[in-house]
Amino acid sequence: MVVVSVGKGMETKDIIGGALVVSGGVLALHGFLNALSNHINLGIAGMFLGAVILTFKPSSYVKRDALRYVTGSYERFFESFVRNLNLEGNAVYIPPFENLPEGGIFVPLHERFELDLARLDTETVFLTDVPNDRAMGLFLGPIGLDLLKKYEEHLEYPLRGSGPGTVESAAGAVLKALGLASRVYIEELENGFRVVVQPDVECNPEICEKIACPVCSSILLALARATGEVLYTRRVEEKDYGFEIEVERLGGVEEWM
Repeated sequence: MVVVSVGKGMETKDIIGGALVVSGGVLALHGFLNALSNHINLGIAGMFLGAVILTFKPSSYVKRDALRYVTGSYERFFESFVRNLNLEGNAVYIPPFENLPEGGIFVPLHERFELDLARLDTETVFLTDVPNDRAMGLFLGPIGLDLLKKYEEHLEYPLRGSGPGTVESAAGAVLKALGLASRVYIEELENGFRVVVQPDVECNPEICEKIACPVCSSILLALARATGEVLYTRRVEEKDYGFEIEVERLGGVEEWM
């Protein structure tokens, strides 16, 4: 049951949170329709920040359900967007380099893909101007960047070159403090990583394989930044102990230029 209060009972955070979610959704939609990557990133960040604000519990109301009710339509929009574009590949997490100072997420058009990172920059949305259609895809920018920066604030030093253990520690502490995830675990595999996240917000593994929520994205972008390697999402599965994400190492940026 969700209790709705108006007038004197409505708190400033509810107004701000709702406004951020709605305006962020409109901005993201405008960015998608007009191929403006900056608008897409700002819109997604606004939606997520607003949703986080709405989940904070005041003394007399529980707002966590509001996150699902308010953002559910946007989740369905992203799912429909990916399917309509027929994107076969899963998300590729790119560490920062000259063209992309904050890194980003690329979703390949084909399951068997090639990367042409030299053609990506912060203004790219749909990468189509490539000699090989296997390099085509959708560039989403660094979804979850604000959370990633919180990890670095917590550490008081940059993540670059710090390694997976540092990401596990910082992300786990920050996400738990924000009430977004109760656990983050990172295990190093022979050619990649196994990441386990116990999110305290609703997460869809099918969507997260291609367009991850800001919580999962922030962890994987942080991992790419900390290792300096491009990471490809092999699978995202829901288990009894949380969401299990397996990513494959694809080497450094210089290998794909």
